[in-house]
Amino acid sequence: MIQGRSILLAFGVAGSLACADVDDTTDGGGRRDAVALVPDDGVPNSLGCSIKATVPLVPQPADLLILLDRSGSMDTAFGSGTRQQAVASELTGVVTAFAEHVRIGYQELPGRQGCSGQAVAGCCASAPTVGVAADNAAAVVAAIAAASPVDGNTPTAAALRAAAGYYDALADGIENRYVLLATDGAPNCTLAGALSSATTPATGACADALAEVAALVSAGVRVIVLGVGPDLAADTTGVAACLDALAHAGGAAASPGSPGYYSANDPVELQLAVEQIFGGVTRPSCVLPFKTEPQDNSAVALYLDGQQIPRTSGDGWRLDTSVNPPVARVTGVYCDEIQAFQVKTIEARFGCPPITSVP
Repeated sequence: MIQGRSILLAFGVAGSLACADVDDTTDGGGRRDAVALVPDDGVPNSLGCSIKATVPLVPQPADLLILLDRSGSMDTAFGSGTRQQAVASELTGVVTAFAEHVRIGYQELPGRQGCSGQAVAGCCASAPTVGVAADNAAAVVAAIAAASPVDGNTPTAAALRAAAGYYDALADGIENRYVLLATDGAPNCTLAGALSSATTPATGACADALAEVAALVSAGVRVIVLGVGPDLAADTTGVAACLDALAHAGGAAASPGSPGYYSANDPVELQLAVEQIFGGVTRPSCVLPFKTEPQDNSAVALYLDGQQIPRTSGDGWRLDTSVNPPVARVTGVYCDEIQAFQVKTIEARFGCPPITSVP
């Protein structure tokens, strides 16, 4: 189970910064009270800036639908228990710890509802049993605890389509949306509900699942894949290749190389992977709205950890004046650093000339 210290490591940077008259609230998030800008005694400082403001780094709100594999193989021994027990324990910990920042829902595969008349019962897929919402950690934890493995298959494609339909009907103002597919194997049910032994990304059940991942991504929902069990590391049948393809197609891969899925070969890796996943979906925003419009749009500079970054359309930041007040949009490698919690302070300074390239 996740430990309190791990949560502090993930949020320690965010929690240490003070608010100022700059707001880094993301689209769909709540606004924070402003603190008035404080001039440097009204006298330009050594950098030629008359006013500066610190931008707080805080986790951004997110929707996360947990799609949990409860097929029979999840009953395989794993650590001191089974794969299902280990995953349930870790998910229970992070669901509780991140409930303030992540709106969480729960769905399982195989499903239990609306499957009458299906040719292969073990290929049943159903809608989420706990909807994505705030303050519903207890309901999600209870659903995870009740997800005992069954002698069924892995209808990943149909489950992903059900998740897409659910998100399509959900209007909660949150644009930062995810599906977390936690599984110990590749899909083996086609979208039509028939068994398929093909695990290569180009054929059968895997190809169907890839198409559904693409549909989710096109709708603005990223798919994270958590692969559980040591079998994947030694796989030669194509299971790992399928999960790798799903992870990269989902737009939230663990790494640019292989495996793209978050790998959990043992309980220690599982704990680390789950913490990384939840920390990642709440990463700070790179869109920084100003509550007070700068007096001179041409004399605004942005500093990360005391170092000015270029004002440019490439790696750096730009001032978007299409909205009022204008917003600063950090891009490229600097945005990556912010969202990886590698930046401790962001500071906007007014009344000083920005740089346009790195010296």
